Amino acid sequence: MENVVSNEIKRHPKTSTLTLILLLTLIVAFVGAFKQSNWSSMIIVIITAVLICLPRMISRFCKVEIPGKLGFYAVLFIYATLFLGELKNYYAKFWWWDVLVHTSSGLAFGIVGFLILHVMYSTGKIKTSPKMVAMFAFAFALALGALWEIVEFGIDSAFSTVRMQGGSLSDTMWDLIVDSLGALFSAIMGYLHLKKESGIVVKSMMKEFKKDNPKMFKKNNKK
Repeated sequence: MENVVSNEIKRHPKTSTLTLILLLTLIVAFVGAFKQSNWSSMIIVIITAVLICLPRMISRFCKVEIPGKLGFYAVLFIYATLFLGELKNYYAKFWWWDVLVHTSSGLAFGIVGFLILHVMYSTGKIKTSPKMVAMFAFAFALALGALWEIVEFGIDSAFSTVRMQGGSLSDTMWDLIVDSLGALFSAIMGYLHLKKESGIVVKSMMKEFKKDNPKMFKKNNKK
């Protein structure tokens, strides 16, 4: 176990350090909620902790190295959404918090969708065009954004609150709109990367992803 943790810190020092710091704050928050018998807060803290560890769990299970920048952002995004946004009520304190979180989530999900299809596209496993890859990235991000809205609705319904969705259709629709803007940006950057090997953010992500996962591009390298 110690070797696993040590290797993880060596491979992704920034993400690992951030994860440990955030988990410590969650432990403190859990103890505080437990003393107050605040069960809903305790559940949110537990869900946040599990989701923060999820990217590395997926990485180990699927045997895929997640780009360090993407992993760092994923951990920060989960913490900002659930712990700061919901538990610390940042959504109410800062009007721009919801916009920032959902726009950036659309961007990140779009990059993930692009990475998935780009691997199959570049290795010849599927025959498609850069436009279709970009469209998939956009649709993938928007689908996950819609799924998250369902999760928020489910949590609010289970606890009879309006904490996560703000209690209005307008809030949900604006979340999806800003999700779409983030997804559109990542889709355009992905398209530019395939056509001109450019694209802000996507280019550096792809470079790191190819370097850490050479076996996934084995066929492409032979050509």
